[in-house]
This record gives sequence, structure tokens and C-alpha cells, in this order.
Amino acid sequence: MTKLPTNSPTDFCVAFIERELEDNRKKKIWMDRWPLMLRMIDQASNLEKVFNELINKFGYADKLAILSESDRPNAEAVWLTLEHIWMSEDFAKEELIQARAERRELLTLQKGISELSCRLAGMLRRQTELYELSGFRRHDYQTAVDSLVQGAVHNPLFKVYVKDKLESLAHQYELKYWPSRADVVEAIGEFEELLPIPQHVEVPDAVLDGRASDHKDFVLAFDAQFSKPNQLPTGFRFSNQAMADIINVVLDLPEDKLILGDTIRKIRYRYVVANRN
Repeated sequence: MTKLPTNSPTDFCVAFIERELEDNRKKKIWMDRWPLMLRMIDQASNLEKVFNELINKFGYADKLAILSESDRPNAEAVWLTLEHIWMSEDFAKEELIQARAERRELLTLQKGISELSCRLAGMLRRQTELYELSGFRRHDYQTAVDSLVQGAVHNPLFKVYVKDKLESLAHQYELKYWPSRADVVEAIGEFEELLPIPQHVEVPDAVLDGRASDHKDFVLAFDAQFSKPNQLPTGFRFSNQAMADIINVVLDLPEDKLILGDTIRKIRYRYVVANRN
């Protein structure tokens, strides 16, 4: 294994990214990340502040040169933070627009399932009432257990491990001990009605709830990952200017569209600091 250079944070980080890229190419994995990794290498001079802050915080820690367990946290912090940068294209506008649309659809489905379940439960109860009181004869009867067995007809594991035991229980206990089909359907609707608003595993609610903005969405989503239960260094933040440099490179902004650290400062103050108060 070739030792990474420690003469400067930029040289160290560039060598690290080059090694990761070479490994990914050999394994033919993460191919959609290769262009950004190359851009980070080619525009390393624009990321000097980013690399400096990372190495000044965690040192020249290489995940492939861990000598003791005490070295591991810093080595993982450097590795996963650099990885976080080249994976952060997911925080670009198109992906966030899609995430907002998918959350709206989930909420619509959640409401629709709840309403339809309530209606279907009412229809099933009315059907049962009519058969019991109107004089019409039912040709067949389906219990809640029957519906489970029928619904699992294409599930071989259910047939092998569950079906006989479930049907044995159904024969042991008469219908009064079991929920009706209407009860089960109604429970589905009640469950959906009580569900909270869906939360994205990567995109914070502040991004999904707010108005669309490339810079704001990126900053909030990027920073939020350092507050989640993952292996990124908890609470770590790049400076405002370093964060601006990351966005400029990741989004490949033209020279006349580059953003400055003051823009990041305003975003962080407005949407993070203000929300704490």
C-alpha cells in the first residue's frame, strides 16, 4: 500500500480521492460518482480551504493505515466526510424536487388509504347485515383468516411455514374470537391515519417544507447529515466559505454564478440558528 502524502492537506485528500476512484473503477461500482470525484481532483485548488479544515480537525488519518483503535475515529471521519462530499450531488435541485413530489404522493396515498378503508369497512358490514337479515343466501363465506390464506397464495414460505398453523388455530377457535374482515380493513385505515408525516432518510424536513432553492436546500441537507445517527463526525461543520466552495464544485457552477461564504452564513442563520430560538 502506497502511503498518502502528508506534506499538505490538499495533496493528502487528492491522493485519497484518487485511490478511492481507482478502487471503484476496478470494482466497477459507484460509476455515477466518478465524474464528481474527478472534478474534486481537477478543481482541488478550489477546495483547499475544505481540505485544510478537514485535516486540521482530524489529522492526516488514513483508513488503510490505522495502527490502533484510537486512530479509527479520525480516519473514518476523514474518509466518510470526503465521501459525503462526492455523494452530495443527491442534494441538487432535481433530486430534491423529486423528494418533495414523492412525499406529497405518500401523504395523498396515506389519506386515500385511510378514507377507502373506512368506506370498505362500512360496505363489508352492510353486506353482512343484509345477508343476515334480508333472506338472501350467501354462496360462500370468507373469514379474515381465509383472506390471509388467499392473499398469500403466491408466497411459498407462507404455505410451508404458516398456513397449516394458522388454519389449525382457525379450527380451534370459532368466529367470535377473530376480527371480521371489516375490522381488519378498518384497522388498516386507522393505522394510516395515525402515521406521522413521512421523513426522508437524507433530506431534512426544513428542506422539504421550504420553498425550492438550490443553495439553501444543499446547505441544509448537507449539514443535516452530521446530526444524524450515522458514522459521520457528529456536529462537524465546514466554515461558511468552505461550504460555498463545496457547492461551487459539486454543482459545477460557472464563474459568474459562484456563491460566497456570506450566502452560506445567511442561510445557516436564517434556517438553522433562527429555528433554535
